[in-house]
Amino acid sequence: MKASLAGHTAVVTGARRGIGAAIAQALLDHGAEVIVCGRDVAQMEATARALGPGATAFAGDLADPAERGRLVTAAAAADILVNNAGGFLRAATTADCTPQEWAEQIALNLTLPFELCRAFLPQMTRRGWGRIVNVGSVVAEAPQLGNSIAYVAAKAGLVGFTRQLAAEVAGSGVTANVVNPGTIHTEHLSDYFATSAAASAQALAARIPAGRLGRAEEVAALVPYLVSDAGAFATGSVFSINGGAVHA
Repeated sequence: MKASLAGHTAVVTGARRGIGAAIAQALLDHGAEVIVCGRDVAQMEATARALGPGATAFAGDLADPAERGRLVTAAAAADILVNNAGGFLRAATTADCTPQEWAEQIALNLTLPFELCRAFLPQMTRRGWGRIVNVGSVVAEAPQLGNSIAYVAAKAGLVGFTRQLAAEVAGSGVTANVVNPGTIHTEHLSDYFATSAAASAQALAARIPAGRLGRAEEVAALVPYLVSDAGAFATGSVFSINGGAVHA
């Protein structure tokens, strides 16, 4: 039976394209109102138009406390939060990662989800109902060469943070879970290929037991369940969607 999200409002960060846009579409398909977030006004308005009725654009740099406050005001009805914004473009080892890169990756991939959870939790706990989904990465479970050390650290930290958060709010009607995608063929991955002479879709697919890269829709399909009433007993959990890569 299709989970109904009618009457619920979701905030999805990093929703301009890729996994974020696919999650927004899945939530809309299940009846939720969705606020799609990104930095560029024109791009986010275009995304909202493409998604159709029920989608609203929010543009701003959510690392800025004032912009986060503006989002909370604009999303006063939100009871679902999907922290999807994140990623990296440059592979960096412990030896060549600069302190600035480290700080930037931790800020984007770990501190920002923490800050947004802090911002939206009060209205969720006040209502006695809320859903948080933090989008991590397969690297939290199975680090591989060719990643950014700071990105791996941040995504592993996101798992620990989410599990602790879930325990803290378990009696309040709020759940918190992590979805860890494997290698998904998105525009962001294409950007990475463009900056890396060593990486290619074919090379990455050869390391996945399923024999191919994942699709954004395959990650997004899980989210409506996790944020529905049917998913109320799933909290503090990590859901991996990786084509068997972790077990390879």
